[in-house]
Amino acid sequence: MLSVRRALLMSVGERYVLLATNFVTAALISRILTPQEIGVSVIGMAIMAVALSVREFSSSSFLIQSKELSREDIRSAFTVTFILTGIIAAALVGASPFLASFYNEPNLVAYFRVISACLFVDASLSLITALLRREMSFGKIAAIDIAGAVTNCAATIGLALAGFSYMSFSWAWLIGSGVAAGLGLALCPHFWIFRPSLANWRGMISFGGYNGAIAILFRTFDALPLLLLGRFVSPNAAALFSRTLWIGQIPDKLVISGAIAVVLPAFSAEARQGKDLKPPYLSALSLITALHWPALLVLSVLAYPTVDVVLGHQWTEVAPLVQIVSIALLFSFSFELNYPVMVAMGAIRDLFIRALIVFPVSGVLLCGAIVFGGLQAAAWCMLVTIPFQAYLALGFVRRRLGLSWQDIAAALWKSAVVALASAVLPLAAMGISGSGFHLSPMESIMAAGFALGGWAAGLIVTRHPLLDEIIKIFPALRRDRVSAG
Repeated sequence: MLSVRRALLMSVGERYVLLATNFVTAALISRILTPQEIGVSVIGMAIMAVALSVREFSSSSFLIQSKELSREDIRSAFTVTFILTGIIAAALVGASPFLASFYNEPNLVAYFRVISACLFVDASLSLITALLRREMSFGKIAAIDIAGAVTNCAATIGLALAGFSYMSFSWAWLIGSGVAAGLGLALCPHFWIFRPSLANWRGMISFGGYNGAIAILFRTFDALPLLLLGRFVSPNAAALFSRTLWIGQIPDKLVISGAIAVVLPAFSAEARQGKDLKPPYLSALSLITALHWPALLVLSVLAYPTVDVVLGHQWTEVAPLVQIVSIALLFSFSFELNYPVMVAMGAIRDLFIRALIVFPVSGVLLCGAIVFGGLQAAAWCMLVTIPFQAYLALGFVRRRLGLSWQDIAAALWKSAVVALASAVLPLAAMGISGSGFHLSPMESIMAAGFALGGWAAGLIVTRHPLLDEIIKIFPALRRDRVSAG
């Protein structure tokens, strides 16, 4: 547990640095480029994400969860990954004239050519980081990711200022990935992994078959609103929705993303030792929601000042959308945990069946909402699709772990109280100020302070398990607690 906790702290620290870098990039780029320019890049990246999901048929998760891993397994993973990457790159370049015509953006042809080159660099990096994650070498991973992110940030801003418009994103990705891959090879100089081999490809493809299908369904659904908005409304609408999701997912990035890099290796290690995954899963749900839920509720309350600070005045239309999406995302608390626990138990087929149900149904609902209702309808639709996905996802996990709804409720009720305690005081302050959601900078700071105080009070009153984890992180606090007892 100590090694997992140390790895978790490293990973969360890394994610905070990456989030800060991403924050700086988004804040400055949103002021340099127009929503229309950013919208074109959003459409291009959404198309790329769907195409890139094909590479999940050679998923790096196979390397992490395998009980025994040989050199032949790793070399086969590299070979299959590069073959799939070549197919994806060729398809993107070949289809780029049609895509550019479809979206009436001729420069998308050059955009996809640069991105295609990025895919090969990124493929090398993904294999290296997968091996490092299996070894729980999260310090090295943090160094690689931070170097790539900082380089990407500097390149994006510099290129945007130089007039590269939405091409700034593609060139910056190539530069950042190159730096990260170079550092990865320096820290993990296993050059033998690049020797082609197809000796043990069947096991990987067997795992990757389901995983790839899941990735295609997920990423297609994830990109669908951006692609539909870009085609049927405007690139501007796609950019607005993209920024809505980005701000709405800040709590997820702060709370869950850092932990998830550790969870799959940790769960896989527990499963290899034959241990019960039910207690750590419930514990993880409790700890995550004590941070995730309060952050989302407070973000919904402070959406207007948050958008103003992060993106600037030209993005004010995003604020009411953020309020809707933040509430919808309250139901996503288990999403990031479900995948690693199911993979660790060898239940990748269950994940595929679930994806085959939830994403087509959710996609049809989303298509209808956007075609007939536009941007606002896309946000409101998430209040239906996310709870639906959450219910089915938890149903599959419950069956595998032997959980009851009472077990889940018992793990979550304290977090619900903490979340409400965090939001009550900011809402009361709004009522007193009379300015509604349009708070001044000073009022926003005060509301955030009230939220933090309510969160701390909620942890103490409910005796939430997160409080013990916080005390373990700070030995001095733990000694004070023992002395007081």
